Amino acid sequence: MTEWPLIAFTITLELACGSALAATLFDGTVHRSDPASMRLLGISVFPLAAAALLVSLFHLGRPSAAWRAFSNLGSSRLSLEVFLCALFALTALAYSALWWMARSEGRLALGVATGVVGLAAVISSAMVYPTPAQPAWNSGWVPVSFLGAVLLLGGGAAVLLGGSAWEGLLQKTYLAAILLGGFALLASAVWMIVHLSQGSQDEYISAQLQSGLHLLLSHHGIWFGLHILLAGILPLGLAIVFWLGGGAGLASIAAQRLCFLALLFGTMIGRALMLALADFRQ
Repeated sequence: MTEWPLIAFTITLELACGSALAATLFDGTVHRSDPASMRLLGISVFPLAAAALLVSLFHLGRPSAAWRAFSNLGSSRLSLEVFLCALFALTALAYSALWWMARSEGRLALGVATGVVGLAAVISSAMVYPTPAQPAWNSGWVPVSFLGAVLLLGGGAAVLLGGSAWEGLLQKTYLAAILLGGFALLASAVWMIVHLSQGSQDEYISAQLQSGLHLLLSHHGIWFGLHILLAGILPLGLAIVFWLGGGAGLASIAAQRLCFLALLFGTMIGRALMLALADFRQ
């Protein structure tokens, strides 16, 4: 895999969006939790969004010409992606600044706007890939995996980095996000297999799909299984543990951090496998 900038860009963007949604949910929910416990997550939205935008430049042949993407907003999916990601970074800057200054006035409204722009950026990023030129990607499993990562990483960051700080409905909502995100990634993985297994009246497309299926299950079978385990099965186990035992469900804060890293790694594996489907040679 030589597409590490795309992996880093998309996953970081999804984590930034998920963090913005989690922090906004905190502001919009009646709770007794200390806002200081959410402050780090709120502040992190802009650095994550900025890092995603920066690392995306490394995928360009000429990073200095990135500004030209704004000239094709009406006709290019890639241009729309660049524009929305830049807009997300700008709104995230203002939103994180309010958390940095510990100011709550206007933060909920700005958080909603940041979350909406973030989701639009993630969706635009996902829609760059489904194209007839890449039969393996030309399916709905791609955007489902992107949106699933937003839910999984956003909920995971809130629960596993916030630990026992949340209570009642707030914690259950974060746990639901972890469950839905893990289910979406699991469903997208199954959908991917089904899509690659389908035939086509076009012999070239059929050959491409079959080659992709062979690559995924034979060459990268261990990695695919690890993705299913870490990004699909682990979220279910974590949700049950926290639902039954709260923050005490895991032995230590270090264990919670390790679980978040496992979710992040599992999501990155899935994205790497997706990009690998376009790298194979028959």
